[in-house]
Amino acid sequence: MSMKAPGDDPQVGGSGGAISRWLYSNKNLAGCGLALAAPVLAVAGLVAPPVALALLPVLYAAGALAAPGNPQVDLVSGLDPGDVKRSLKTIRSKVEGRVNRSVSERVNQICTLVEELLPRVREFGSGSREMHILVRTATDYLPATLEPYLALPRFYAEHKAVSQGQTATQILCDQLDIMIDRLEQIGEALARSDSDKLLANGRFLADKFGHEGIDLPAAPPAPGDRGDLPADGSDKPQ
Repeated sequence: MSMKAPGDDPQVGGSGGAISRWLYSNKNLAGCGLALAAPVLAVAGLVAPPVALALLPVLYAAGALAAPGNPQVDLVSGLDPGDVKRSLKTIRSKVEGRVNRSVSERVNQICTLVEELLPRVREFGSGSREMHILVRTATDYLPATLEPYLALPRFYAEHKAVSQGQTATQILCDQLDIMIDRLEQIGEALARSDSDKLLANGRFLADKFGHEGIDLPAAPPAPGDRGDLPADGSDKPQ
């Protein structure tokens, strides 16, 4: 039986999830608590039962509006970028001098891509799949991929065929290439977004300024031009 992460369950975030979140939210609990004052007032004889019944929705609404909302928790977007950078630094230090060039180059490429994309990944929206992949690559996928490989003796990893004629190093490089390809896709998506914004701005400028020429007023004649000379043509005042 396969297990699904919360983010992979199509029901999470749906109508059922929204109802559950509201039932246990601070606003609902506060509204229900304040609404209970209506029957208490009726039992105490302070208000008539019909009045207490009419007060129920009013008191509930007042309590719900006054209560603070639940904090929005996003396990991915709420992660401190410093945690991602520290994870990448740890990964680089673990592979330094312990793997051959083909592995170290790929690991450094993945780390560099994550570092370059991290400041902009929120453009996809909080909790987006792209943000999830970026963060998990640095803090989970890449470390988990490297851990069993680094446990192998280097000579064994580089020279002993372990599956279909491939060495552990070749298998690891294939797995790292998958991560690189996915991160590059995220980078390309951001680049396309930038290109679209540039084109849209060009259309905006063309619409605002148009292509017609601008008629400028004629410049006044400079002192000493022929138009300033006396009528007799002399250039000295008489």
